[in-house]
Amino acid sequence: MSIVSNLIKRAKKALAKHGVVGTTHLIAATILYNIRNLAPSRREALKLQRKADIEFDGKYGVTTAGIISLSNLDIKFNNWVYGSKYQAIPYVDFGEILGQFNLPYEEFVFVDLGSGKGRAILMASSLPFKRIIGVEFSKELNAIAENNLCQYSEEAKKCKNIELICMDAAKYLFPEDPLVLYLYNPFEHTVMAQVVSNLTASFLKQPRRIIILYFTPQCSCTELWDNVKFLSKFKESKELSIYDTAEDPCLK
Repeated sequence: MSIVSNLIKRAKKALAKHGVVGTTHLIAATILYNIRNLAPSRREALKLQRKADIEFDGKYGVTTAGIISLSNLDIKFNNWVYGSKYQAIPYVDFGEILGQFNLPYEEFVFVDLGSGKGRAILMASSLPFKRIIGVEFSKELNAIAENNLCQYSEEAKKCKNIELICMDAAKYLFPEDPLVLYLYNPFEHTVMAQVVSNLTASFLKQPRRIIILYFTPQCSCTELWDNVKFLSKFKESKELSIYDTAEDPCLK
């Protein structure tokens, strides 16, 4: 995609979401953000993150590193304007995070909305989930994820029932199994609201244990999850918000 086409796509995205005045403010905020990234401490943090990304990819023979603007991708779904740039999550130990819940993994399905190049899918496969599902609306990123899944060590996978789906997360219908839903700031309020609505409908149809792992949570989206009656907030920080249905009377 040419530089001009990329700029046009970015402009259309900004105008569709924010209007003329909002786009002007967004440009100013972006300039300020880039200036802050010039600070030595920020540059060092980014350097360490890039190093960790390269080490992960080198260790497992995969390609998950890098930051990609959605305007650089050929996405056919209109909701792309509400999506976040691609950036792989830093290494996390899902076993350590979920260990406090003492889950019977074999009964749970792990769902990653906005699965990108598949790093979270690969990390989650180290646990014996019943099934793992990645949902990504970019064919290009999904194809990379499929290749990464093939390259990833079979010995490292305790779950081998893995499915990668290319579709709009706003239209994804959740399986009726107990769920661990993983989100790494994949999209903004408009799409998140539909995801919350879909999950609520799914839960009302089939009450079951659901745990939400929402990394780098955004305020407007967090409010959506806070208002879901069958969920209780288990943890809240700048890095991670966790919700759980364990306290729901339907599950006792």
